[in-house]
Amino acid sequence: MARRSGEPPRRQGRIMALLVVCCVVFVLFFGRLAWMQFVMADHYAEKAAQASSASYTVEQHAARGAITDRSGTVLARDTTVYDLYLRVPAPPGTRMQETVQTLEELTGGKDVETQLAAFCSAVSAGELLVQKEIGSETIAALYRAGLVQSGAVRLDARGERIWPNGTLLPHALGFTGPVTAEQWPDVQARGLPMDSILGQSGLEKAYDSLLRGQDGRLLVNAGLDGAVRQTYQLTPVQPGSTLVLTLDAGLQATLQRALQSQIQTLQATAAAGAGREACAGAAVVVDVRTGGILAAANWPGYDLNGYRADYAALAADPAAPLLDRAFQGLYAPGSAFKPAVAAAALAAGIDPDDTVNCTGRYLYYSGYQPRCLQDRHAGPVDLRTALQYSCNIFFYDTGRRLGVDVFSAMARQLGLAGPTGVETGEASGRLTWSSDSNYQSGLTLMAAIGQGNTAVTPAQLAVYAATLATGGQRPTLHFASHAADPATGQTAWQYAPQFTAVAGGESVFGPIRDGMVRMARSTRVLREAPVPCAAKTGSPQRAEQMPGGGYYTNSVLIGYAPADDPQIAVSVVLEYGGGGANAAPILRAVLDACFG
Repeated sequence: MARRSGEPPRRQGRIMALLVVCCVVFVLFFGRLAWMQFVMADHYAEKAAQASSASYTVEQHAARGAITDRSGTVLARDTTVYDLYLRVPAPPGTRMQETVQTLEELTGGKDVETQLAAFCSAVSAGELLVQKEIGSETIAALYRAGLVQSGAVRLDARGERIWPNGTLLPHALGFTGPVTAEQWPDVQARGLPMDSILGQSGLEKAYDSLLRGQDGRLLVNAGLDGAVRQTYQLTPVQPGSTLVLTLDAGLQATLQRALQSQIQTLQATAAAGAGREACAGAAVVVDVRTGGILAAANWPGYDLNGYRADYAALAADPAAPLLDRAFQGLYAPGSAFKPAVAAAALAAGIDPDDTVNCTGRYLYYSGYQPRCLQDRHAGPVDLRTALQYSCNIFFYDTGRRLGVDVFSAMARQLGLAGPTGVETGEASGRLTWSSDSNYQSGLTLMAAIGQGNTAVTPAQLAVYAATLATGGQRPTLHFASHAADPATGQTAWQYAPQFTAVAGGESVFGPIRDGMVRMARSTRVLREAPVPCAAKTGSPQRAEQMPGGGYYTNSVLIGYAPADDPQIAVSVVLEYGGGGANAAPILRAVLDACFG
């Protein structure tokens, strides 16, 4: 009886336990359901949205940094242009057929429909580039049609290079352009997109990494209905730095005008063979204290703003306006080379007061007896007088006694026929050596007055002049001073001036300075300059013979100023200039601009 009476309570207990378990399960179930519906509602809504959407990335082009002169005058900068993109899928309410038709009308009959079909077969969502650099009238029409406001199309702003004065320093500034096939492997290795715009020449190329900045990438998430739901900035846009040059834009303009004016004056007033045939030239001005290039002029030149449109005509022009004569033109220096021979002689211990008898003809060799003009000198001539009046006999004899390899080695130390360090492309030049295939004894005499096989650039002549000016401190040339952050103006990069010492000191460079100062004083246009200067001219013969006999000559000049405290060095070359003195007005124009 006791066992039977105890069975109902046990059954009741089991039932109660089951009910409790069921209640707990239902509580957990409803709790989970409530948590999913209320707490996690946004999460699951986002998941659902992602399941019914597509994402794509949009490249955001960084503004390229400007290039300015030392005072902030803009030489090259970006201007804003707009590219037209069609958004796929289109936003809600977009009538795609009408949109495509409108775009074809506004873009001059472009086959947008075919482009769109090809685009959609490749990707599910994105933006189709319809046209680059659309005009302001097209932009206005897109707004009137409501396509921009609706989001059906997007106008993407990017920079395009312009030059406020494209005639200033066009060869050195260079230009930008899209990636070429040859550049693509390197561009790909650097992680840059295929549509990158790179510096293709000149300073634009040399400082591309500073100027180009960092492109941005934007992730766009759009619904299948075309509505943009979210955007994520994957990579921020970083504008390029401003590149500040050592150049003085005012001096650059002055030098270009002086070069052109002197050539045109010679064409109009000089006698045949004495400068009337002058047709081209180059000049360089250097800060001797830093090696910074203050001006570098070529004539003829061209306008960077019309470079691409006019390229065929420029390339075919026999005057070769595209040639950067200042850094790539090779010219015999003529008598402007004589200070290098003087430096070699003084370094070898020759007394500057020792004399050579100038009789008008050098008689050492029986088979080759070159002449001297004996301009305002004759008889015993010392080194200073030989530099002042450019006595050939003195330098024939001195060069012969030294040997061509000795004075050519000194010329190289002083900066001739060697790299200047400039960031843009340059010719290497050459000197005359006893190992040359055409060498013979007479070649030493020719080389001693800056001819023979010797050929150098105007930029190398400017380095040479600066080295003489500073008593043997050969500067490394450079255009760039520093790079600045466009937003804050803080310096992001700074050029450190570099010099190479040439042994000799005052005992070598003092007498040369004296002779060059005397030479400048003997020329009226330089004697009347605002500050005393030192100079040496040259009149090297060209290979072309004149109709009446004799040879055409170039006009070459090197100089520095002030003579007692040098700040600038200058070189000038005029093709068919007719004699070194014809370059003096260009040096005078520089002196007036810098010290007047």
